[in-house]
Amino acid sequence: MLRLLRVRHFALIDELEIEFESGFNLLSGETGAGKSLIVDALALIAGAKASADTIRSGESRAIVEAVFQPSGTLDLARIGIDPEDELVLRREISADNRNRVFINSQPSTVTALRTIAPYLVDIHGQHEQQTLLDTSKQLAIIDHAAKAESLRERVHTLYDAIRSLEDEQAVLEQDESELLQRADLLRFQREEIDRVQPTKGESDRLGEKVRILAHSGKLLEAASGGYEALYEADASILAQFASVERSIRDAGTDDKRLADIAEQATTVRTLVEDLAYTLRDYLNKLEVDPGELEQLQARLAELERLHRKYGPELLTHLETVSQELDNIGLRDSKRIEIKEQLEKLRTQYQKAAEELSQRRRTTSAGFAKSVTSEIQSLAMPDAEFRIDWATLDPGRATGIDAPALLLKPNAGEPAGLLAEIASGGELSRAMLALRTVLVGEDTDRTLVFDEIDAGIGGEAAETVGRKLKLLSGTYQVLCVTHLAQIARFADQHARIEKLVVDGRTVTRVEAIGGDGRIEELARMMSGPNVSDAARRHVRELLKRQ
Repeated sequence: MLRLLRVRHFALIDELEIEFESGFNLLSGETGAGKSLIVDALALIAGAKASADTIRSGESRAIVEAVFQPSGTLDLARIGIDPEDELVLRREISADNRNRVFINSQPSTVTALRTIAPYLVDIHGQHEQQTLLDTSKQLAIIDHAAKAESLRERVHTLYDAIRSLEDEQAVLEQDESELLQRADLLRFQREEIDRVQPTKGESDRLGEKVRILAHSGKLLEAASGGYEALYEADASILAQFASVERSIRDAGTDDKRLADIAEQATTVRTLVEDLAYTLRDYLNKLEVDPGELEQLQARLAELERLHRKYGPELLTHLETVSQELDNIGLRDSKRIEIKEQLEKLRTQYQKAAEELSQRRRTTSAGFAKSVTSEIQSLAMPDAEFRIDWATLDPGRATGIDAPALLLKPNAGEPAGLLAEIASGGELSRAMLALRTVLVGEDTDRTLVFDEIDAGIGGEAAETVGRKLKLLSGTYQVLCVTHLAQIARFADQHARIEKLVVDGRTVTRVEAIGGDGRIEELARMMSGPNVSDAARRHVRELLKRQ
């Protein structure tokens, strides 16, 4: 609900502030006083295009600010705005076209305004912010009348699921040729490594064995020479040491200290003997095969070539390659799975959308008849309203239907699109008729009616006033009018005046009630020269509400 509107330096408005209440709010004033400027300012809050031409002469910028009590259906978080008890929308229009938008004091965009405006205000007149002229809104209205909201939601859910799978399918299919080339490369790498069949640590083991075989002569010479010197030679080190050990042990019978040394000698001899046996075992196991050396060198060269290409951890690389190939294979399986799911979902969507379409078209005939009856009661006795349908292929989130709201304002004229054929006053009355039929739908919004009194008077104006009063029991209604027959039904009444202050024309607004309101209604009925008879007539009208 709209609580407050502040306007500065906008056209004829220098500074203006209007408070609004629930129920029927009305703005009146003489022609040219600036009543429609209030609606224009609200249109800017709803995201209408801004022009530097609307800035008051001599000023650098115009400012429009509106304070709303937001509805529970408005999700501000989705546009990055923290929800608060009040919603403050502000637009600044600069002469240099550097326009700015603020939502709850946070910098924002016109796009954000246009996103949230349909939840706040619906302007009926010559403004583009008329939500009832939006196709998706029209469908929602008809679905509400047809009690088909759950079916509509199912169509929407199926459509979203289809789009999600289509997006996933597109990702899987993009750069398909590059993916195939990658798979060929990976298969080649896997086959190349598999042919060699490396084992963990094989290169290190082969390198060590190749070094042994390559230097086998040197190794034989060293080991055999050592064994002979230690053990085999007639004057071997072990034989000489054994002689020394016996001599010391014999002398140790006379000196206990030599006996201890003899024990040490025995230990050393045993070590030398073990060393000799170790060299003998080494010689027995040492193999010298030139053919094996050649084979091992060839194997090592093949492994080193693979290491240069794929890194030191061949088995790790092989595992990575196999995993990626498996993933590519899974993509193929996933592609087939998605294709099957899409076929199933599209069948379900088409069935649900056709059922929804049938419900809509069946309901729309009675709905159009009710709207026609309402429009005819608003000084358009020959008007006819109908809804034509076109089928969309492919369908959308709202189904396979494209409605066209058609109006024939006068007898003998062809019907045309409501938004194109109707004048401002006719369009406002058509919207009032629609709202009257739809009373109770989207009750949180403020309904604004401008030019609704164009070309009517008398009994028709009385009817318009009563219908606006009826709507105000469910919605907050704001109406701009110059007809007392409409204005008398208002719960709150404000008068717009055009004055000259310090040599400049300005627009002012004043909330009126009591005698002030009686005076304004009398002026609206009889002109500037208000008579006592006009005042008495107004009092009688107010009593008959």
